[in-house]
Amino acid sequence: MSDVKQPENTAASTRKYVPFTHSFEDPWAGDSAEDGQTVSLTFRFAKPTKTQLQRLQEKAVKNSGQASRNLLLDIVHPDDKQRFMESMEEYPGIATSFATAIIKGVGISAELGN
Repeated sequence: MSDVKQPENTAASTRKYVPFTHSFEDPWAGDSAEDGQTVSLTFRFAKPTKTQLQRLQEKAVKNSGQASRNLLLDIVHPDDKQRFMESMEEYPGIATSFATAIIKGVGISAELGN
């Protein structure tokens, strides 16, 4: 019998994660407003399930920011989760930006018919 361990079949190892990147200017990062810094953040996310999207839509009515945060924390790659939470503390708006990109990727858009 072999002593070689096979990798565990965990949710993270069976889900497909793709990188999403968001870049923006942080005018507070430099010594003056002209010295702003470009911030580029990349995290890997799994495709949300129907249940996760339904929960997002139900919760967004009361608190869209928290609903976006909850969805993202459910689908961010486990290896990126701590860094993602720290980034959300520093830049609270990124939750909305990443959530918007992800939900557009599964076909939700307010632009239909416009």
